[in-house]
Amino acid sequence: MKKILVQFDGSNFYNKVKKIVPDLHLTNFDYSSFSKNITGFKRNKIVYYVGEIKKFNNDKKSQALYSGQQSLFSNLRNQEIDIKTGYILFTDGKYHEKGVDVQIAIDIVRGAVRNEYDVCYLISSDTDLIPAIKDATSFGKKVIYVAFEHYVSHALLNNCTSTMILKKSDFIKFGKRNK
Repeated sequence: MKKILVQFDGSNFYNKVKKIVPDLHLTNFDYSSFSKNITGFKRNKIVYYVGEIKKFNNDKKSQALYSGQQSLFSNLRNQEIDIKTGYILFTDGKYHEKGVDVQIAIDIVRGAVRNEYDVCYLISSDTDLIPAIKDATSFGKKVIYVAFEHYVSHALLNNCTSTMILKKSDFIKFGKRNK
């Protein structure tokens, strides 16, 4: 039986899906069924990577974002999906996610070396992951780039074993749309 790893770069996934289906509610998205649909396998190890939002007193925006992320985490845990967090850094008036790409890369390489997966489905368009992808494929692992229609990274396309391009209809059946 093939060992499958599905990696969601949470922020990347969120931003790309929102461009394709702006009214799709991702807090209650069925990530598990979505993963089964793209892999063709019922049993997958699924990991969701995201910068963890901190709640600051007297900051309503951070409190609302924190609350939303906690709802997402609850949904992911109910689907038995592993959550790995980085952190959010606020500089120059902007929020920046830190530590997430490194965790994804480490899991790609460590999983290849330890033979924890045969095929990795990478749901990210982050080209910083290419060195890890090359290492994994040198160990005979397949890394499938799961791309988003109209937002395909040619660098990942050229460095992964194969590519799967998702369309709007691939997301709609796994989430509720906001009215």
